[in-house]
Amino acid sequence: MATYDPKQLLADYAAGRITPEMAVGHSLQHIAQLYEAQATARTAWQTHRAAVDGHVNRLQVAVDSLTAFMDKLLHKPKPRATPSSSKPTQA
Repeated sequence: MATYDPKQLLADYAAGRITPEMAVGHSLQHIAQLYEAQATARTAWQTHRAAVDGHVNRLQVAVDSLTAFMDKLLHKPKPRATPSSSKPTQA
């Protein structure tokens, strides 16, 4: 089902080459094509968005893991220095 180019449709209607019924029919076909294209674009966008959300979630898990690891390293108590067992020097 091919439709007229919208500009050509308006020009033909204005010139009287097509009837009002033909113009309405072609316009309705064009509107149907626009709805199909919109539905296809929405589906593609939703698929892309789901993929991006998945990537963001995996990155957040990695960041959380690295943050937990760094917190363990930064807050790990340092071993206390023990007094040396060498005898004090006498003068």
